[in-house]
Amino acid sequence: MPKKQSTTGGPAARRAVGVALAAGFLTLAVAAPRPALALTAEPTATTKNATTKTATTKTATTTTPGTATTATTATATTVPSPVGTWSVTTQESDHPASTGTLFSHADHTLRLEAHPGPDGKPVFIGTGEWRSGYGGTLHYEFTHPLPGTRTGTAYVALDGVLTSPAAFSARGLTKRVYDDGGTETVTIAMKGTKTA
Repeated sequence: MPKKQSTTGGPAARRAVGVALAAGFLTLAVAAPRPALALTAEPTATTKNATTKTATTKTATTTTPGTATTATTATATTVPSPVGTWSVTTQESDHPASTGTLFSHADHTLRLEAHPGPDGKPVFIGTGEWRSGYGGTLHYEFTHPLPGTRTGTAYVALDGVLTSPAAFSARGLTKRVYDDGGTETVTIAMKGTKTA
């Protein structure tokens, strides 16, 4: 049986065709590279509520075509602060409600001017400190002199929450230590509205 003649030629011819094809592919790959993918997503909407505000920006980047990675970055977070001047109403269990002004300072100290007298000046001034916690929770501790015929010192501790950026509500105890040696503990509630 006669040998079939190759249509592609001998081994040298086949190698030449392979090299030519490979060279053509390389030329094509060099001449028309695929561009690297770089996508930037629009910033997401800002979420707002009474206690926090957060803005999040998402960016998708890639160095290899067809693979994208996403990075999420929080760009701003603010929480309502008790720092400022507050008009307060205080109710102790055995006294009528009274009004005053509470000054919460940035260094976590506070000053309470309460029971305005006939001349408009406070009957007593209390001093102490405040702390804030998660979710707008508050803790106040302060002392003030006990006005009236039975003098002494009141030690007040209140726990509460910012009900909005301009209002808080707190409850706690007042321990009264009298100069005559007597003591008593009463409940106290305070509500405040921010004025400055």
